[in-house]
Amino acid sequence: MMYNNLVLYRNELKNKSIKKYKVIGITAELILSKKTFRKNADIEKFIWDIFNEKLKQYVLRSRTMIVAKTSRLVEDIDNINDVRKKLYIFVCNEIEKTKKLDENINGRNEFDGWIE
Repeated sequence: MMYNNLVLYRNELKNKSIKKYKVIGITAELILSKKTFRKNADIEKFIWDIFNEKLKQYVLRSRTMIVAKTSRLVEDIDNINDVRKKLYIFVCNEIEKTKKLDENINGRNEFDGWIE
């Protein structure tokens, strides 16, 4: 399911004239996903890479507070194209990770190690 969402995000981010509300929505979905970020501490690097912002520790304790802060960051950005490009690269990398993980899980057979 997450793979399908990532593909949809990638397709939206390919568009050069993307609206701010779409970037806010994609960012919020990524942040709220436990599959993308297992711990809140993992989100800190994401925010720095995409927005070049460092969030305060009290904000990092709550995903909803992180989403609120990043929504404000996106709203205040004049040139959304830079953020769109960084998000596009991040989503493409996540798609590759998900593909590799699925291949490792689905491609493995219990008897592969026994039969040589």
